[in-house]
Amino acid sequence: MNGRKRILAAGVLVLALVLALAPLSHLLSGKANAGQRQAAQSVETMLKLLAESPAYRAQTAVSPMLELEEIWAIEDAREESETPLVKSMRSGDQEMGYDAASDTFYCTIGLETGEVWPELALFAQAADGAENLNVVWVDDYSYDYACDAVRDGWRYELLAYTDTEFAYFGVVFTGLPLVTLHVGGGAEALGEEYTPARLAVSGADYEGLNSGAMVHLRGGGYVKQYPKDSYRVELHTLDAHGDKKNDVSVLGMPADSDWLLIANASDATCARNELGFGIWRDWNADGQAFMLLQSQMVEVFVEDEYVGLYQLMQRIDTREEILRMGGNPNTDYCARVINVMNVGERPMLDLVQSANMLAELMYAPQGVSASRAFAQYEPYWRMNTRTPEHEMWLEDGAFAETAETCTDVRSMMDFFLFTQAAGLGYDNVFNNVYMWALRQGDHYVYYLSPWDMDMGFIKMFGAEEDTPNLYQKQAVRMLDLNAGGAQQMLREIWSEKRATILTDDAMYQRFDAFEEMINASGAYLRESEKWHDGAQELNLAEIQAFAVEHLHTIDRAIENLWPLDGETAPEE
Repeated sequence: MNGRKRILAAGVLVLALVLALAPLSHLLSGKANAGQRQAAQSVETMLKLLAESPAYRAQTAVSPMLELEEIWAIEDAREESETPLVKSMRSGDQEMGYDAASDTFYCTIGLETGEVWPELALFAQAADGAENLNVVWVDDYSYDYACDAVRDGWRYELLAYTDTEFAYFGVVFTGLPLVTLHVGGGAEALGEEYTPARLAVSGADYEGLNSGAMVHLRGGGYVKQYPKDSYRVELHTLDAHGDKKNDVSVLGMPADSDWLLIANASDATCARNELGFGIWRDWNADGQAFMLLQSQMVEVFVEDEYVGLYQLMQRIDTREEILRMGGNPNTDYCARVINVMNVGERPMLDLVQSANMLAELMYAPQGVSASRAFAQYEPYWRMNTRTPEHEMWLEDGAFAETAETCTDVRSMMDFFLFTQAAGLGYDNVFNNVYMWALRQGDHYVYYLSPWDMDMGFIKMFGAEEDTPNLYQKQAVRMLDLNAGGAQQMLREIWSEKRATILTDDAMYQRFDAFEEMINASGAYLRESEKWHDGAQELNLAEIQAFAVEHLHTIDRAIENLWPLDGETAPEE
């Protein structure tokens, strides 16, 4: 069965399911509780959204360019429509993004085309009431180099016409994958509760995804510079018996049902979080660290509105992550350091007075109370808190013994050095530090991992000059006392990273490659036009220069703060 027949067959199936489930909410009314009725309505909404998707409805093939005289003849015989005649489009099995305000569709063709255009097979869905739709190219994109058209975001005109009306609209080609989100009830229905939706992901080098989903806004306590929302998406598979979460590989990343669309609205470059996670993944290329989450940059459309450049990322599954790292979900825990702005509904432990932190419980075995869960972190709290009088930390000998017993020293030094290399001043120190407690024998061993690095590659808050971040008191004190050989381990790790992924050249290349990818895609032109002071290319020169020079700051700090035995600390 060819691709078009598969799409039609799938469309018939979805429509049949809609008809089968349409009366479901009425049957349940008065017979089931509100939760069951809501679930049934969510399934019905998702099925209706799927049935209306361009994967099934866009069947009008876009025809080659006409001669100018033929276009004039079409205009002369018809009235110009006051509303668009095309509702949606697809390129092969890939859904195209649509921005209704500019009446422009977006088609991803990837970044590997160079001057040559790929073969395009575009199909349009007629707007409601537009019968006998025809669509033809007005501009001939093939006269241009594909890479130039993508990089500069050129808009090409098409003509849609019926027996009585005509209308012009545009197509823009992009190099990044596209995510389109359609929500039951419209974008205004989105809030902190799950809302039924349909999600499509289109990537030039991947099979298109078109799925039912449940979606809600995320980052409610997040301070944004502009109203660009982030989303959590849960993919669902649907049949006549209901729905369930569905693990799907998206853009080649590991299969999962839960995904995040991260707006990075506090970072005008949209780059810091992706660059930070890229370094974290490369830092732990052997896979022996928590939260080595995969992510890709995409462009997002919500309810036919272009909303910008996003990071599509795996959502952390704490239970599965404990299993992946050799832990036991029946005995192990996960908590997170969080600031007061991000406090939600999870159980919290207030350690602000003693350790300048709030702890949020992220995972505990079934049936374990929050108080018992937080008690399993007692050695960690002791290593990071002061006495009620605020006079002293845990006595040196007791601290060193606790650190050597309850800390994986190499993992702690890895985390400490990574946050230094990524220029993390507040996040991943006072906020968004994941703390994993894995039981080993009669005690717990604690591991740290980062999250949300959109404030990376910057100086410490309030610092006039660049400095290392020494607010990670446990790691710094372990180094001061050389607990568990921390000093030698620190130097070994730093020496290896500085010779490989953190050479000056490697860091320059990392930033250059990201900047070139985003600019070659044309995405930052649209992001900056949408949210900033007008269309411009991404320029990472300033943070790139800081990132490289900051490595030298860390070099000097290590030599000054923790010189080897018999070694004299260099002059400032």
